[in-house]
Amino acid sequence: MVVLCGALLAVYSLRTSDADTAATSGAGTSQSSAAGSSGGSGGGPATPATQVLRVTRLTRLAAPVQDAAVTTVGSRAYAFGGLDAAGTSTATISVLQGSSVHTAGRLPVAIHDAAAAASPSGRLYVLGGGQFASASGIATFDPASRATHLVGALPTPLSDLAVATVSGTTYVVGGYTGSQWSDHIYAVNGSNVRSAGRLPQGLRYAAVAALSGNVIIAGGRAVSGPSRAVYRFAPSTGRVTRIGTLPQGLMHASAGTLGGVMYVVGGIGRNGAAVDSVLAVTADGKVHRAATLPTPLSDAGVASLPGRIVVIGGTSGAGPTGTVLQISIGSAPAARPHPKPAASRPSMFSGPLPGDLLIADRGNNRILLVNPRHKLLWHYPSRPGQHKLFFDDDTFFVPGGRAIISNQEENHQIVMISYPRGRLIWSYGHAGVRGSTPGYLNTPDDAYKLSNGMVIVADAYNCRVLEIRGHRIVRSIGRAGHCVHDPPRYLGAVNGDTPLPDGHILVSEINGSYLDEFTLSGKLVRVYHAPVSYPSDPQLTLSGNILVADYASPGGLVILDRRTGRVRWQYRPASGAGRLDHPSLAAMLPNGMIAVNDDYNQRVVIIDPRTKRIVWQYGHLGASGTAHGYLNTPDGFDFVPVTPAGKPDPAAITHG
Repeated sequence: MVVLCGALLAVYSLRTSDADTAATSGAGTSQSSAAGSSGGSGGGPATPATQVLRVTRLTRLAAPVQDAAVTTVGSRAYAFGGLDAAGTSTATISVLQGSSVHTAGRLPVAIHDAAAAASPSGRLYVLGGGQFASASGIATFDPASRATHLVGALPTPLSDLAVATVSGTTYVVGGYTGSQWSDHIYAVNGSNVRSAGRLPQGLRYAAVAALSGNVIIAGGRAVSGPSRAVYRFAPSTGRVTRIGTLPQGLMHASAGTLGGVMYVVGGIGRNGAAVDSVLAVTADGKVHRAATLPTPLSDAGVASLPGRIVVIGGTSGAGPTGTVLQISIGSAPAARPHPKPAASRPSMFSGPLPGDLLIADRGNNRILLVNPRHKLLWHYPSRPGQHKLFFDDDTFFVPGGRAIISNQEENHQIVMISYPRGRLIWSYGHAGVRGSTPGYLNTPDDAYKLSNGMVIVADAYNCRVLEIRGHRIVRSIGRAGHCVHDPPRYLGAVNGDTPLPDGHILVSEINGSYLDEFTLSGKLVRVYHAPVSYPSDPQLTLSGNILVADYASPGGLVILDRRTGRVRWQYRPASGAGRLDHPSLAAMLPNGMIAVNDDYNQRVVIIDPRTKRIVWQYGHLGASGTAHGYLNTPDGFDFVPVTPAGKPDPAAITHG
């Protein structure tokens, strides 16, 4: 008798999720689309009924969660662990029956990004997952006794894995070992594990389901970014064959089956934002959009129950949701011949800047939010009594968009202010005092708050990258007083610590022009040598390569291949209006344009990488000032997406 797999946690996973938010709830409302179409159903005169995929808000969990491991037994769906609203792994086990949810027990260790499965005999398994490092455990959960027992282990630690069960055997697809993407497919029968196949490339966060005796694998996170590939794994032969292509690269999606069709629910697209699609994938690889979710959603738990699919939790970027959705097949009137066109964003966003821009106006000690037409939408400080900024070197929205974090570089402090109210809600460091003991910083650069609640910062002249939770340092990569390039033990002076979608950090060392890729646990993944004199604030491009600014005069921009380290593109005019003077940050926008802080030229510019020409700017070349449209040594920015109505939508921002 074959038993199948489940994921335990025993260890913890190092991953920082890249995107998330919640499907808003309101029981009884639904959205549906005709099966095989991409549009919604219309009203009007009586028309023939057509089969549709109906998405309904079913109920709510006791608490919001994302990245839970979900499986089913009979008419019940079980959810294990996940990330809670504070970005912390949880040990809660929930069970959904009908439209009711209750707590079924607790895991011995809190985890997220595990997988779950059920054997033909009804045993529940939890596989892999983690908290601060990936785990290899296979555990069983008994709903009657609420007891969990560790029964085996995967060949390697794995989080971000996906599973599907065929003929009583559970197949584990891809995942993350703690240092690399897995390209393995393992067959699990109880505590017995064997290698069953290999993927064409390492893959994590794939959408996986069993269909017609095979395992269908859609999308996932490859080293180069979200994948569009649809693969079929045949357990009988061990072969993996590409059979289809998704409409766009998609990762952090989940899948279930209904009526002999695999449905891929939500996910994160190539622009880093959650999507609202439900994609139908047939056994032969054909793909079409089948329905629309109430809101964009990723990292949800998806389970197949008799006659329906349930979608448990997830996120759209602002934090996890407690909503449980139901997907079912029903009937609805056919679509109207001439549906009302969907609302489009205002035309100003169709140009070089497809949203708004948050600018750290360092020399003026202020933060500005501007739109493509240079209109000032918000600024800080805006009224007496607000906390004063000093040398605000960089500024980024925190997950959820309700606050802004800013490193006050020469004030040796990090501050966090609420948005839009502008109230100081957190700080670290002692204003005007440099130091290296706990609570002190020395020229902090690039402070980010991650979705797990941790703050990371490049403590530049202490030659370290700090991970801070609350006011406690939980990890230091590098060591104060040891300013030499010897990663991961020691670093030179650092000025960048960019969070990446795979949970890694990309660090720039000034001396020697090194770019170091680390895991959050401090393990060195790769070292690149940038062909620049002063590497500043490296970022990833849309295709997953590395964009870094050369903080010099004349300055430049370079794109390096993330696999080989070779130069793929560069921008370095030596004269004229396109010449850069100490550019400190360059980042690729969702439309492929490159925004750049041109610090000493007193402007922020957007460059078309194809023509290598400046196509937009805020500020006046070589002229500083405080009047409208002027800047003084702008040293940081954050791209802010907008809603369909054109309003700033900082909750949609995902760093990493």
